[in-house]
Amino acid sequence: MKQITSSDCADVLVVAITPRNPDRSINHEGIRGNVRHLIDSGVNFIMPECGTGLVYDATLEAYEAVVGTFIDAAGDDAFVVPGIGPGYGRSIEMGRIARTLSASGVMIMPIVGPASPAGVLEGIRSIVDDVQLPVILYQRRADTMPAEVVVDLCQRDGVVGLKYSVDDLDLFVEINDRAGEAAAMACGMAEDPSIDYLQAGAVGFSSGMANFVPRLSLELLRSFNTGDVDGAERIRKEMVPFEDFRAENGARYSASGLHAAMDVSGLAGGPVIPFVEDVAESELPRVRAMLDHLCQVEEEVFATA
Repeated sequence: MKQITSSDCADVLVVAITPRNPDRSINHEGIRGNVRHLIDSGVNFIMPECGTGLVYDATLEAYEAVVGTFIDAAGDDAFVVPGIGPGYGRSIEMGRIARTLSASGVMIMPIVGPASPAGVLEGIRSIVDDVQLPVILYQRRADTMPAEVVVDLCQRDGVVGLKYSVDDLDLFVEINDRAGEAAAMACGMAEDPSIDYLQAGAVGFSSGMANFVPRLSLELLRSFNTGDVDGAERIRKEMVPFEDFRAENGARYSASGLHAAMDVSGLAGGPVIPFVEDVAESELPRVRAMLDHLCQVEEEVFATA
């Protein structure tokens, strides 16, 4: 499988779910169908086993099985860039698995345990050197990954991109000004703030909703890149209600909301694994209503394209 470069990150980075059977075992056939749906819709960049894929609770055996199926299903038609981590040891172990499977690159998941800026700098440098694959950094905390650490890491050989997920546009501008030529800057907070960050220098954005409405996410980025900011904004506004649903009650349904939407869309979703919970039966009519509306929006967008 071809490895990613910085220029390949100028795209919609689809943070893929891990579909599961009713008994919560991995749905490998579902992965293959979901990947084919993404590729047939124009997706080039797929990121399994990240936060949306619930890598935090995956065993190494499951991780290898899931990533391997994504890579086999994508073939040469899309980049597959799995998450690794969280933590130093799991990043090393998962990175070696990803390299053995010939992944296109990896994304180092945010550190969730004790950490300091100096420790993060040393640790991520070591992971990059060990993994020997192109690396995307994931910044969610500015205290343990301040600007100077991120800039230093972005300028290292092996680091090709940054998934920026701190709610601080000024900090993003600072990092982009200092390291944007060395690594691709991507908005890591999905469609809602994507246009603000694209206007500030981001070259792409990550998306969970692109699992089931990939053409809308791709069209948002295409519209922006061709100068149709109003068109991009119209699509963004239509996608925000579902993102708001995922964020309700402490992001209770951040992952499982996507699984439910996949099921409603006729794709493979299924249940999630602990420690998150499935969407309550009483909430499914909301999901269906939002999906019906998004499908209508998609038809209208491409009818006039």
